[in-house]
Amino acid sequence: MADPYHDRPEWSYSSMKKILDSGIDYAVGARMGMTPKPDSAAIDLGQLVHQTILGGGDQFVIMKYPDLRSRDAQQWVKDQKAEGKIVISLETYDEAQKIIKNIKDHPHSQTYLFGKGIKHEQEMFGETEEGVKLRGKADAIKLVQDEALIICDIKTTAFFDKFASQAYWQHYDLQAANYTLIGAHTMNVEPELINYYFCVAETVAPYRVQYFHASIEFVESGERKLWQCVQTIKAFGDNQPNFLMPEIKELGDWSQ
Repeated sequence: MADPYHDRPEWSYSSMKKILDSGIDYAVGARMGMTPKPDSAAIDLGQLVHQTILGGGDQFVIMKYPDLRSRDAQQWVKDQKAEGKIVISLETYDEAQKIIKNIKDHPHSQTYLFGKGIKHEQEMFGETEEGVKLRGKADAIKLVQDEALIICDIKTTAFFDKFASQAYWQHYDLQAANYTLIGAHTMNVEPELINYYFCVAETVAPYRVQYFHASIEFVESGERKLWQCVQTIKAFGDNQPNFLMPEIKELGDWSQ
């Protein structure tokens, strides 16, 4: 089933970070459907947590057979996928429930995720000074006294203790900068009055949960990445992606 939001032409944070990791040709090719989709088996747990909290958890269905050895089991899974369902194990479902419970029980969750006035899955749109159109979908957003904005995004990770350091190379700073810009456009507030938070949940026992605030320095780091992406997009123009990279890279001594 087509998703009207994801079919829109604006650049999202997830599509722009491909420019930083894999280059503009790959990023444009991905937007054109020329690259493989992520392996759903690797993202089931994070998706399940997100969609159960924010809506859309009915996309998942628990595996009704003990394994896939029988033809009936194989046909059942095939039928579920044909209906757009994601088949998960009972163990995955139980794990997700533990994570969700800890998120809901966290003392900050009523302020940033579930409290009065908070909207989930808020679509936001904006445009850079260079004319590059952007979009994003906030997990949770709240307008405070019609002048300030709180945005919160849920992140799940098996490497809980490394989140703060990995946030940069995962380009979550780019996400914070992108959402700050489009949040200001969509909600008509000043960017300096937007506070961006991450609710980080551990996907392995003991399923710890902690909130992180995007500092000015963190957002400014994302703004530099956003500027880099915008300049690359503008320079690429309407060209078609080229996957035959002409440059020859030197391989150093990686054994050191």
